[in-house]
Amino acid sequence: MTRRIAFGGYLPGMAVTRPAQSFAPDAALAAAVTAFAQLDLRLGLDDSTRFGPQWAVVLCSLVATTALAFRRRAPLATLLVVTAAVAGPQLVVVLTFTLWGHFLPMLVATYSVARHSDRERAAAGLLVSVVALVVLFLRVPSIGTAANVPFALVPLVVVTAAGRGLRRRDRSHAALAERAGRLAEEQEKWVRDAVAAERARIARELHDVVAHCVSVMVIQAGAAEDLLDRDPDGARQPLRAVQHTGQQAVAELGHMLGLLRGAAPADALLPQPGVAQVPELVSQVRDAGLPVTYEVDGAPRDLPPGVDVALYRLVQEALTNVLKHARGARATVVLRYTDAGVELAVHDDGRPAGSGPGLGHGLIGMRERVALYGGTLDAGPRADGGFAVAAVIPLVPHPLVRRA
Repeated sequence: MTRRIAFGGYLPGMAVTRPAQSFAPDAALAAAVTAFAQLDLRLGLDDSTRFGPQWAVVLCSLVATTALAFRRRAPLATLLVVTAAVAGPQLVVVLTFTLWGHFLPMLVATYSVARHSDRERAAAGLLVSVVALVVLFLRVPSIGTAANVPFALVPLVVVTAAGRGLRRRDRSHAALAERAGRLAEEQEKWVRDAVAAERARIARELHDVVAHCVSVMVIQAGAAEDLLDRDPDGARQPLRAVQHTGQQAVAELGHMLGLLRGAAPADALLPQPGVAQVPELVSQVRDAGLPVTYEVDGAPRDLPPGVDVALYRLVQEALTNVLKHARGARATVVLRYTDAGVELAVHDDGRPAGSGPGLGHGLIGMRERVALYGGTLDAGPRADGGFAVAAVIPLVPHPLVRRA
């Protein structure tokens, strides 16, 4: 169970949450102080001068010590009960005043008010304690000397200052924890929205690829139907094209199973660029003022349409980031074909950026694109300066695809 506690005067309108205080520790403290105080009264451990009937002293001490069980649940009320039990009867009859059964409960109750109450209640509690001490000094002969004034007031001031100091520390920690939690929630929502937006964009692009594949299959199937009676051997080629295109479409649909998105807008059905358009993109970036070197290692091969689009978008995003954040640098794009897949590396020689993983929309989108095809992406500052983006996308048959 939690409760909302407003710490006024620190951050306007702010509330912090802390667990409700447990009653057991305070009850244990009250029981321990009560037992020791009663033992003190019975054995006379502090050599206090005896005044008044013993039963009244025992009763007043018992009330003062047991009230400490509520010191955090009702701090000011606890202090009022303690001071009333300790100093109240002295107005009628002089009673024995002991360290453990009377003065210690007053100190604990005063500290509790300073520690667990607001400024006004803490001030009122200190005033009540001072008034109780004045009554005791005036009425009890054994302590009513000038020499005892510092020994009584100094501990009272110390416990009050300690309580207020700890309260300020707790208030500061609670406010910082609240602010950190709020910032974490805002950042999590920001990242979640960015991921959702990028997934929707990827889904639209995959929709374009699948729509293209289906359109090609329809056209090739129609051509095969026209040739089936006139030239059966000639109909094999369009049927093979239908098979190959169908495999690509099934693979793309398999990648889309994990996506949650809305309906794609009608204006999203546009051809998407791929690796073949990377040289043109590099030329455009050069014209914008960024020297770029483009290298291709390994034997180029036909790529699945979705991977083809993803590689182009990765290059586009990486070079755009260089233009935005490292003007005057030189960039290198390396596309490497391997037996297991395709690797893409884009790096520049600009000044090192801040350390730590990037959380920008661009890097989030790049990671989502690569992860969609079972790949990995690393992005961060280079040891010798600049920034590097490296992606690896495996090119293995999709579980839903069966080769011809």
